[in-house]
Amino acid sequence: MTPDLLNELTNNFAPGISILYGTFISLTLAILYDRLKNIQNSVVTESSLISLATQNILTIFKNDEDRMVRGGQCIADQIRILVKESRGRELMALIYSDPYLRILELVAEKEEEIFTEKGSDALAARSGTIASTRDIIKDVMKVRSQRLGEEALTLPPTHFFLLISISSLILLCFTISTLPTVASNGNPSVESSFLFSVLCSVYVTFFNFAADLNNPFLGVYQIRRSCAASHLLQTKWVIANHPSMQGKVDFDDVTGDIRDIMQREDLSVWTPGLGAMMLNGDDMCTSDECKPPVVEEWEGFC
Repeated sequence: MTPDLLNELTNNFAPGISILYGTFISLTLAILYDRLKNIQNSVVTESSLISLATQNILTIFKNDEDRMVRGGQCIADQIRILVKESRGRELMALIYSDPYLRILELVAEKEEEIFTEKGSDALAARSGTIASTRDIIKDVMKVRSQRLGEEALTLPPTHFFLLISISSLILLCFTISTLPTVASNGNPSVESSFLFSVLCSVYVTFFNFAADLNNPFLGVYQIRRSCAASHLLQTKWVIANHPSMQGKVDFDDVTGDIRDIMQREDLSVWTPGLGAMMLNGDDMCTSDECKPPVVEEWEGFC
């Protein structure tokens, strides 16, 4: 094949690949930006609803210290999960000891007691708070499901392999088009070398930019944690300084039956149509992208 024919083929092939690359990188960045924004909104909404649910728990169980402490522990468990646990452990807690469902159980028990007592306006007002709490828990469970779904929507390695492949094709086309400028000693011109380095820098920058956005909990472009952390700190302060719960609620350790469940290594669940899934904590999600969205370390949160 003569250099002129090769150059002509390259000139016809390169524009199509360039358009494909531009479309592909635009689609990639749009997906990743939307995912980052949705996770951000879900985290902020969930943390604010947790704060509101805590205030309702204090009102509902005002004269029931035992249930108040148990409800506060449920809130503390969910805060700890948001702050320091992986998505795998959060799914384990959701399956076997969901803090939100435990709160609903406590509310249902209190509601049953309220309806056995009659003739009190205060009890009627308490019943309205219970209905409000049910709505809050329903909303926060919906937001949590959206957050977990968005966290799981990372772009697969195949997507980035296609990005590398298209970038390599464009660089190959550019290299072929510069063959006529190669000197007799086999060295390309200074201009061609400079343009090739610029192209390589641009493609590497875009690849690293997309890879950074694909993990919203590490790197330069991360979830903004200030608003969510403020709500959670407010909730922790209320629980830690409440007279009935002070020193009785643990924010630092897994409580209840979930501790024994997470320590089991032989745990398996059979899901019809999906086969056997091993659900032993971190095995479900061990990569950095599974880190929780609120803060990276509990020490920084405290």
